[in-house]
Amino acid sequence: MERKPVRQWMLLMAWLVFLVIIVVHSGYLCRQLWFIIRQFFPVIGAGMLAFVLNRPYEYVRNFYEKKGKVPKKAARIAGLVTVYLLVIGAVAAVIRFALPRLIESIQQFVENQETYIRAFETSLTALFEKTGVEKPDISPLMEGISNYVGRLDEKMDVLAPEMARMTTGLLGRLAFFGIAGVLSVYILYDKEVLKRQMKRLYRAYMPEKIYTPVKHFILTALEVFDRFAAGQGMESLILGTLCFLGMFVLRLEYSGLVSLIVGMTAFIPLLGAYIGGGTGVVLLLFISAKKALTFLIFFIILQQIENNIIYPRVVGKRTGLPGLWVLAAVTVGGGLFGIAGMVLSVPAATLIYVLLRQGVEKREKMKSTGQKEKNEL
Repeated sequence: MERKPVRQWMLLMAWLVFLVIIVVHSGYLCRQLWFIIRQFFPVIGAGMLAFVLNRPYEYVRNFYEKKGKVPKKAARIAGLVTVYLLVIGAVAAVIRFALPRLIESIQQFVENQETYIRAFETSLTALFEKTGVEKPDISPLMEGISNYVGRLDEKMDVLAPEMARMTTGLLGRLAFFGIAGVLSVYILYDKEVLKRQMKRLYRAYMPEKIYTPVKHFILTALEVFDRFAAGQGMESLILGTLCFLGMFVLRLEYSGLVSLIVGMTAFIPLLGAYIGGGTGVVLLLFISAKKALTFLIFFIILQQIENNIIYPRVVGKRTGLPGLWVLAAVTVGGGLFGIAGMVLSVPAATLIYVLLRQGVEKREKMKSTGQKEKNEL
């Protein structure tokens, strides 16, 4: 009887010593843990890339297999080749056409900064005179803009000497994307085998009590994130393309830069449109107030088309998340994790909302059934 308390005290002391060691060496342990996690980044990136490309791959594979009457194995290979060639072609097109336009727009803005600032000040003065509002002292504002643009000019000047140092990091990133791309090909090609292996693994080691809930959670999460990625990706592509075509027809400057920003910020629900449109208005306001107003009217019309035609048809009710939850999710996610949090907060909140709704419906059904049985007794 005396050995049991002694053994318990020894175990408690061992745990205390273990916790003290962890607390004392927490910095070193965190660095080592982060180093280990970083080694899995290519695998994580490959999984994310395969997840994003899974839907277009399935569409192309089914097209080859059903419409083209291609054998199953050949259809899988042809689908992979087609999808990855399209991705490589899209990246090459961005590097070949969009990136030079982006750099040209930035250089044009920096080189003509004084002209743009004077035009901006003249536009504000004319606006105050037409509205009958007394002109305030805008010299601090203009001085702040001039200083900010000056710092941008300095950064452009020191960018060239830093290209050699940036090359090493660029090669590292290219190697990362290369490894992740190759791994994603294997994941997509053998995804049925991987699904069976993962199912057998967690079925063998997971307790029966939590097997069904965990399986339901994983399937629901995959469905929610897949719908969000597919819907928002298609919407961003359509919105950015329409914005570029409209600005090109209207002969507005910075069409490539503004369209790229609009397409990228479209991933951010609610706030993305204001960020992209506001950026375009500010950039064009430095050139001409008339052009900024033209873009503002065009963007309002584009937003109406997006909200009433593109979004319902492309995204539809993929998320099913009420507007209040979307606003709360974007606010909290952006405050915690920045832009990435704003993007990922909506599918995460959608997952929580779907699980809560299913749980409430299940409990209401159980209580309703129990009440009926009680009344019958």
